[in-house]
Amino acid sequence: MSRTRAILLVVLVAAIAACSSDGGSSSAPDLEIERKTGYAVVVDESDDTIQIGFSTDRDSPAGDAYDVTESVWRIEDGPWNLPPASCLGIGRRIELGISQVQDEAQPGLLMDRVIWLSCLSPAED
Repeated sequence: MSRTRAILLVVLVAAIAACSSDGGSSSAPDLEIERKTGYAVVVDESDDTIQIGFSTDRDSPAGDAYDVTESVWRIEDGPWNLPPASCLGIGRRIELGISQVQDEAQPGLLMDRVIWLSCLSPAED
C-alpha cells in the first residue's frame, strides 16, 4: 500500500471514529412526553388532516383540540404503525403521548404536539 493511501486510510478511520462517538455528553435534552388517557369525543378527517377533540369524559360534546395527522399509532400494546391512524372513532378510548416542540413558524414559541397515540379497549366500569 502506498504511503498516501495509508495516510488516507488513517484519516478516514479517525473521522469515522470521531463521528460515531457520543463524546459522553449531549447538548440537547431528551424529549419529554406527557401521557394523557381519555376519549376521542370529536374526530374530524378533512383536508388531509385528522383533528380530534380529547376529553376525560366520554360523553363530553367537545374537548381539547389535537392534530394527530402525523402521529405514529398502535392498538393496545400492538406494533407501532405509520400515520394516519385508522383506529379512531367518536367515543374511542385513547392514550396520547404529547410533547412541547418549537413552532417553526414562530421560533422560540412552544406548542403541544401529539407524538404518538394508542387506541385502547373500553374502560372497565
